[in-house]
Amino acid sequence: MGPCFCNFPITFKLEHFDLLRDFLPTLPRSQRFVVEVRNKKLLCDELFSLLKENGVGFAIVQQPFMPTTEVATSDFAYIRLEGDRRKVNGTLGKVELDRTDDTKRWVERIKALLDQSKEVFVYFSKFYSGYPPGDVRHTLELLQAKSNQFPKRGS
Repeated sequence: MGPCFCNFPITFKLEHFDLLRDFLPTLPRSQRFVVEVRNKKLLCDELFSLLKENGVGFAIVQQPFMPTTEVATSDFAYIRLEGDRRKVNGTLGKVELDRTDDTKRWVERIKALLDQSKEVFVYFSKFYSGYPPGDVRHTLELLQAKSNQFPKRGS
């Protein structure tokens, strides 16, 4: 099973930080956890240090209203490719926005993390291109082309 995902809304602010400081040590060590914040002011060394101290991952997120911050706080990486809800419907069952160039850049990042022996989890929102199954397939094909780490299906 992959990491349990804890998403803190934009209303979770610096003044709530003590709640997180109290909460993280109570998490079971037998499971991996990852935290995503949606408040830019929380993207600080204090948060990253707290996550690292507790072995909790920091979600690398691509979305229009937050900067993509790549900070390693655990032995795994968790990437959320959200996209833009204003540009993609996400319910049509097809690719609505060509993300080939973006996906190629993410594959480079993923490959670099894999080369560091990190386990990598990638989540595709329906708003990334409009069709997450195609995004997964395309990403795996690009990774396969770059590396022998991924056996072809059925082998």
